[in-house]
Amino acid sequence: MKPKVKLVTTLLFVLFQMLGQAQEAPQQISAQFSRQLVYFKAGMPGAPVRFFANTTGGTFLLERALHRQFLAAVVEESGNTFVELDALLAAANFPLTGRERTLLMPYGQGELECDADGMLGQAWFGRYCLTLDYLQQEAWCYQPPLSPLEPHTIPLRFLENRGGVRVTNFASFSVEIDGETIPLVLDTGARLLPGPEAREAMGDTSNTALAASFIIESVFEAWRSNHPDWPVVEQADRELGNVKMIRVPEITVAGHTIGPVWFCSRADSHYLTYFSRFTGQPVMGALGGSALQYFRLTLDFPNGLAKFER
Repeated sequence: MKPKVKLVTTLLFVLFQMLGQAQEAPQQISAQFSRQLVYFKAGMPGAPVRFFANTTGGTFLLERALHRQFLAAVVEESGNTFVELDALLAAANFPLTGRERTLLMPYGQGELECDADGMLGQAWFGRYCLTLDYLQQEAWCYQPPLSPLEPHTIPLRFLENRGGVRVTNFASFSVEIDGETIPLVLDTGARLLPGPEAREAMGDTSNTALAASFIIESVFEAWRSNHPDWPVVEQADRELGNVKMIRVPEITVAGHTIGPVWFCSRADSHYLTYFSRFTGQPVMGALGGSALQYFRLTLDFPNGLAKFER
C-alpha cells in the first residue's frame, strides 16, 4: 500500500472510530415532562419537531409537520403514506428510528396532546439504552448498558419466537400491590382525560391529558372491596365514560415502595387478551407516569433491563 493511501485509510479509520464513540456517548435529549407525560424535541432547521414518547405506541409523523419540514412522501400500494424521517433526525443529531420509512398519519388521525408532531414508540425505544428522569425532568440516550447486579435493576420480559428472537419491544415486569405480585406492561404513554370529579380528587386544575396507570376491572373491584378506605372516582375519564379510578396508597417497584398511585380501570380483555399477545406473558394492566413520576428510570432495551432510582 502506498504511504499516502495508507495515511488516508488510517485517517478514515480513526474518523469512523471517533464517530462511533461519539454516537455511543450519553446524549441528552431535549425533553418536556408535561403532567408526567414525556415529549422529545428534535431541533430541526426552521422549526423543531416534537414527539410523544410512548413505550406501547407506534412510530409515526403527523401530516401537519410537513408544513414546517420538507420530507418527500411516498404512497404505497396499500394506500398508506410514508416519509424518510431518519434523514431529518440525522440532521438534528437525534436518535434514529432505524427504519427506511416512517408512517405519515393524515389529518384527523393519530392526534396527540401538547402539540406533538408525531410519536416515538416501542420499536424506537427497543434500539436504545436511555434514561427518563422524572425527578429532574431530563432524558438521556446512549446510556451505558445496565448490569443485572446493580441495585434496583430488574429484568424486562418481551415476546420472543421459538428461536428466542424478540418479536416486539412491549416491555413487561412485575410489581407488588396489596401483597400480590402483578405483571404490568411498561407504558410511558398511559393517560386519561380527567373529568371534573377526577380533577378535583387529584387537585388538578387543568383540562388536558395527564399520565395514568391501568389495572384490569376484576383486580380493581377486589381492591375496592378489600379496601373501602381507598378513594374511588366514578366516570373518571371524560372520553371513556366507564373508566373508574382508585388511589392506591403504595406499591413496590424494583425494591422501592412508592405512592400514592392512581390506577384507572380497564376491561379484563384489554390486557389479558389484547396486550398479552404482544408481551409474551399475561399482563393485568400498565404502569405509567402516575407511578413513574417517583423515579429516575433507565431502560436498557437491548439487554432487557430496567433500573429504578429514587
